[in-house]
Amino acid sequence: MVPHIYTNSSIRLTDELERQLMLQAIEEQFRPRPLRALARGLRQVGKVVKTVIGRRVDATSAHSAA
Repeated sequence: MVPHIYTNSSIRLTDELERQLMLQAIEEQFRPRPLRALARGLRQVGKVVKTVIGRRVDATSAHSAA
């Protein structure tokens, strides 16, 4: 997460500073984030498990109702 920069009217953004900030933002965008990738993968696994369990419960309910 990029920290929020609070500015007021007395701060001037020079071309060089703007270039540096833009370059830093672009580099940050493509930086690998292994923990975020792991969390995303675990969420997907959780969704699959939830779906499989839900289907089993539905199949069991339909079978016992018949």
